Amino acid sequence: MKSLKIIFIFILSIVTILGCRQNALNNKTEYFSIKGETMGTYYSIKYSDDHKRNLKPQIDSILFDINQSLSTYIPDSYISRINSAPDVIVNMSADQHFINNYTVAKKVFENTNGLYDPTVGAMTNYYGFGKDRRVMRENIPSNTLDSLNTLVGMNRFHLQTLANASQISKAHVNMQIDFSSIAKGYAVDEISNYLLSNGCNNHLVDIGGDGLAKGLSPSNKDWTIGINNPVENSSINEFALVISISDKGLATSGNYRNFYIAGEKKYGHTINPKSGLPEITTLLSTSVIADNCMISDAYATACMVMGLAQSQDLIAKLPGVEACWIHDADQDGELDMTMSDGFEVFLATQH
Repeated sequence: MKSLKIIFIFILSIVTILGCRQNALNNKTEYFSIKGETMGTYYSIKYSDDHKRNLKPQIDSILFDINQSLSTYIPDSYISRINSAPDVIVNMSADQHFINNYTVAKKVFENTNGLYDPTVGAMTNYYGFGKDRRVMRENIPSNTLDSLNTLVGMNRFHLQTLANASQISKAHVNMQIDFSSIAKGYAVDEISNYLLSNGCNNHLVDIGGDGLAKGLSPSNKDWTIGINNPVENSSINEFALVISISDKGLATSGNYRNFYIAGEKKYGHTINPKSGLPEITTLLSTSVIADNCMISDAYATACMVMGLAQSQDLIAKLPGVEACWIHDADQDGELDMTMSDGFEVFLATQH
């Protein structure tokens, strides 16, 4: 691990593609840019295409299908119907998006000893960070925490799929599952797979700051991406550092934007499933690089729950996964950056 004291350089913009269409320098391949909204945030996609196709309608259709499966904000989505079902046994048609997210989430749950747990949905909603936002909580009674804890546990939420049918069983009828911590990363990967299947081998897919880069950028180099400055009220165009990647996913998780203060206590949106309390530590953000964006997304969230020391141990054990932690160890406003052994090679200054 490498640690250093940092002074943030605020970069107003990082340009990967200028305009909607551009012929790259020394590169005859034509690049296209499309933008839109999904999952309560933006998406931005740059891709090369020798056939000069506008793929936005097809991409919007893929994103629509994923939302209809995984969004807890859509009352009749697949996941919402599971969460609102009046029985502990729910029989439904098989949904591949749900199956894919469940499979990865369960593996990460096991790898983190339950500190990454997508069944914290009831807790997330209670603290006002879910679909019923925003109810500010203060002085949480211990019996309320005990009640919430009975609704949490990925090991008590099971999925069995046979042919085109799925059976979901949960230990308590009010248990809720929420894949919002990996759904953006999953959607990024799905869009990337679609582009690859259509011969668009050079592309950058970004959904709300979670991204996956494939091939080369218009400058015929790796793609350059900024990691946000994890300070309250900072602009989304202010970056702590810049990385350069190809054939890798990147996701960042932090509590510096999604929080509230009730009384004299600060509540962040990262919930510790063991304690039932929002996790507020000196760790401000974690950025994870992995072979796909879904894995990056999941472990970035897990690291925020686990804290710096424990998450460093976790990342060191995961092949092909690197991380950068930004923290305020002395709580004096002077921020530190810690990188896993293989993260430094991705810094743009190294290219």
